[in-house]
Amino acid sequence: MSLTRRTFLQAGAITCASAAALAAIGTADSASAGEAGLMLKPLADAAPVAEGTYGSLVSSFAVMSDTHVDDDAPDYDNNLGNALDDIVQNWDAVDSIVVNGDMTNNGYQYQYDIFEQRAKAAGLSFPESFTCVMGNHEQMGDGTHTQESVENLHANFLERTGESSIYYDRYVGGSHVVVLGPDEYVSPYDVTSTDTFKLSTAQLSWLSSLLDEDQSAAVPSFVFVHEPLKYTVTDSYPGGWGYENSLEDDDDLRSVIFSHPGAILFSGHTHSYPDVVQRVPGANLFVGTGSVAYAYAQGETYLSDDGSYDSFGWLVRHHEKAIEFCMRDFLSRQWVAGSHYVCQLGPR
Repeated sequence: MSLTRRTFLQAGAITCASAAALAAIGTADSASAGEAGLMLKPLADAAPVAEGTYGSLVSSFAVMSDTHVDDDAPDYDNNLGNALDDIVQNWDAVDSIVVNGDMTNNGYQYQYDIFEQRAKAAGLSFPESFTCVMGNHEQMGDGTHTQESVENLHANFLERTGESSIYYDRYVGGSHVVVLGPDEYVSPYDVTSTDTFKLSTAQLSWLSSLLDEDQSAAVPSFVFVHEPLKYTVTDSYPGGWGYENSLEDDDDLRSVIFSHPGAILFSGHTHSYPDVVQRVPGANLFVGTGSVAYAYAQGETYLSDDGSYDSFGWLVRHHEKAIEFCMRDFLSRQWVAGSHYVCQLGPR
């Protein structure tokens, strides 16, 4: 049996916080709102807006995470195939499909083979059609997490995604996308935890420089990391999976992100119902990317779920004057009511 989160679920009470409740937590360390700060608001219609509503379209990309493909998890693989088919058949064309970590269950070559097969079956090229982020499961292996094993699994990720580094940046359409990853080895390893995710000082310095450049140019930065910052999205607060099993250097990444209010941070890992959170008007946006393999319904968590699972993702569109987030239910192939947001850009 593959080592997944379900094999070591933790006991304890948990409280589901709404976006409004999360907004009230820890505001003292938030970046101050600027004249051109991001301003988030919900839209009543679940479907994407007509092109031209917020000026010309800069980029359009799908965002998903936690596909967990494996040869002994046919439901997960089928959910991936279904999601990719939905994007290809029913969405307007996107510039890239971002997979925000845990695309495989263990980081083995045969699991990347399965992902590639599903992509090709949907009419996509792998890795060319994708922007891939390394998750904790890409370095999971057999669960022992020896340094040799982790290095081999990192090599698998680089080989199969075609990237030269665990962390990198690129332009998707006309939008700057920054991908973070666990480039520093964490030891010793506790097999009851996935807390082996650490960003090096070099990576954080590189990130800060990139965000400085975007901030000077007054353009948004789309930053992707598999594991969430604490006190941002659902289940990233005490008792939640993203709080108890997350970044080793949470404070260091937090300092970089919060000092750049134009950075939008996307995270997966929790399998929670996707959300978009802005704790302070004009400051950073935090996006929970849910899960394709198995996602918890709204109001449920890994400790309180009812045994039925959903499959969610986002359409993100960067318009000239706004950024749009449309949540997709891949199983019903519908846009989700109450989960359509727009963040207008420029002076208010």
